[in-house]
Amino acid sequence: MELDIACYATAVYHEVNTRSLEEKVGVINVIRNRLRSGRWGYSVCSVVYANNQFAVQDEAHNPVDEKAYLETKLLVIDTVILHKHTNPIADALYFHDDSIPPKKEWFGKRKKTHIGRMVFY
Repeated sequence: MELDIACYATAVYHEVNTRSLEEKVGVINVIRNRLRSGRWGYSVCSVVYANNQFAVQDEAHNPVDEKAYLETKLLVIDTVILHKHTNPIADALYFHDDSIPPKKEWFGKRKKTHIGRMVFY
C-alpha cells in the first residue's frame, strides 16, 4: 500500500503539483482508471511508470519540495483510501494541459471534461 501511494504521489506531484485540488484528483483518477483497464499494467506503479505515460521526474531535475510531496501523498490517501473526493473525470484515461496542442494519437478520443488547465479524455 505504501508503494502504491508513493507511485500515485510521484505522478501527481510531477504532473500537476502547482494546480488545483480538482486537477490533482483528476490525475489520481486517470491512474485509477488505467489500473482498472489493465492496458498499462496491473499495479499502480506499473501504470505510473509505463513507457512515457506520466512525468515521474521534473525535466529540469529540480529538487522535490518535501512538504508539497507529503501533501500530495495525503491527498492520495484521502482520495483512494478514505474516498473523501469524488471522481471528477468519469472514466477518462488521458489528460493534457490545455496549453499543449493535442497530439495526432489523441484524435478520436472523446473529451470528458476540462478542469482548470487540464483536459481529460
